[in-house]
Amino acid sequence: MIKKILFYVILLIALIGLIINLDAILFSLVRMIISLAILAGIAYLVYFFFFLTEDQRKYKKARWKYKWRNR
Repeated sequence: MIKKILFYVILLIALIGLIINLDAILFSLVRMIISLAILAGIAYLVYFFFFLTEDQRKYKKARWKYKWRNR
């Protein structure tokens, strides 16, 4: 009887530990995704403003506007 109770107590403590750890893992994953999105945005802005010529930028903007109008 005592072994069974002890088993369930240990199982409950392990489950609580896993839930707490899962919470930390989820928050770290969300932070990583946000960081990657920010880095991708910065890389795209550098590409857009430093590597494209002015004519290419105008063409890209016009194409975006055309896509949004024809949705």
